[in-house]
Amino acid sequence: NHPLRAWFDVREEILTEDLRREGRMGFDDGVCPHCTSTAAAYRCKECEGGEIVCKTCMLKLHERNGLHIIEWWNGTNFEHTSLKALGHRFQLGHPIGEICPKPVKPYNDDFVVIHTNGVHEIGLSFCKCFNAAERHTQLLRYGWFPATTHQPRTAASLNVLKQFQVLSFESKCSAFEFYQGLARLGDNTGIRSVRDRYRAFLTMVREYRHIKMVKRAGRGHDIMGIAGTKPGECAVLCPACPQPCYNLPKGWADGPKETQWIYRLFLAIDANFRLKRRKVSSESADPSVGSGWAYFVEQAPYAEHIKKFSEQSQAKSTCSSHSAVNNSRISDGLAASGVGSVGCARHDCFRPHSIGDLQKGERYANMDYLFLSSLHTVHYVDGAVVVSYDIACQWCQNLLQRIQAYAKSLRLDEVLVDSFTFLVPKFHLPAHIGKCQTQYSFNLHPHVGRTDGEAPERGWSHINPVATSTCEMGPGSRRDTLDDHFGDSNWKKTYQMG
Repeated sequence: NHPLRAWFDVREEILTEDLRREGRMGFDDGVCPHCTSTAAAYRCKECEGGEIVCKTCMLKLHERNGLHIIEWWNGTNFEHTSLKALGHRFQLGHPIGEICPKPVKPYNDDFVVIHTNGVHEIGLSFCKCFNAAERHTQLLRYGWFPATTHQPRTAASLNVLKQFQVLSFESKCSAFEFYQGLARLGDNTGIRSVRDRYRAFLTMVREYRHIKMVKRAGRGHDIMGIAGTKPGECAVLCPACPQPCYNLPKGWADGPKETQWIYRLFLAIDANFRLKRRKVSSESADPSVGSGWAYFVEQAPYAEHIKKFSEQSQAKSTCSSHSAVNNSRISDGLAASGVGSVGCARHDCFRPHSIGDLQKGERYANMDYLFLSSLHTVHYVDGAVVVSYDIACQWCQNLLQRIQAYAKSLRLDEVLVDSFTFLVPKFHLPAHIGKCQTQYSFNLHPHVGRTDGEAPERGWSHINPVATSTCEMGPGSRRDTLDDHFGDSNWKKTYQMG
């Protein structure tokens, strides 16, 4: 007894009801059911019930719902109209219903709002009273995010910005696809032209993401404000990794040496060549909004490091022919061949200030910088670090010598480096020679639990679908977008830990 079998019996009835909604739906007398004195000719596609009312009642009913879609009965069928055409106006700077003594219209009385149900041309007046806030502030207080702070003529509702952000997290849809969908909600026939505010929407999405990131990092309550944000401070930290001053008990460092392994930090290094970026725009034309504040490293010092050590000699692999070690080609038309990252090897979280673009394969200069940056920007337990990397057997050779050549801000103590444990993820290990399969095996090392080191691969599987849109972005837009997705991934991991 499949549910469709019963549905087949009433299919004709359902079709008839759907066709009925194209007409007056039984409202045949033409009298407004609210005032009973005027002919009813208008209905709202957003309100429940589908009742048809007069113009005056329609405006009164939508005093607080000015972004609804309105239709007008022309005698034979319904036509699209708008609340602006009926005389509705939004008055900012005052409570709804209060008259402003000094209203002022935007230039040419032209204002567009992007909302969850479409792209709307509206009637709007700003307040110009002596104590009135700036125009962009009036919009924000109403719940609309302005496209610009100078004479704004476009805004997006906070609801639609949140809707896109969450939808992009779950479906990885692009802003273009989302905006095109919104444009079709108001009129899906393709006959009526819709105001193009796609570029303005891109700007608002990026700014909204940034504001939410710094807000959730507590920057709005810090005496230094947004400007005082430190590298990696806006990242969502893994709550299960050992972090002094956050989740370790008092006196943990003074305990017996034989039990210090329980405070081990497990790091996983990996590269992802799906997250490419084409040669679009430039750093000067499209910088990051908050460079280095979340998961990507700060671009300027990273670029300087890569420029200085880009020609650093890199020995050929003495193990299997690892493409990550031997590949030094750069693909034509790409500004970034992928990204390198340092993450949490046990809980699959992205670490703060530990991700950066790769320019020519998986070079040590890139991966060294990301690894050292990850250790310098977040607390960790001295001498208790396990590093998982699919080419650990090659990368850890001469690591200390390479570190000593880097900038002082990146260097680590020799004793500290010697205490690190380097291992190869379990799935990748069989591709190595026999010696490596013994020396770098998780299964043959104590105090690592059942860690498999493959956490980055699981993390990339959720992030990779967004590459179809980020590959065409400018450098700053791409980093800001990926930072937002990395943060969402960490947050989902956090609340699912239980």
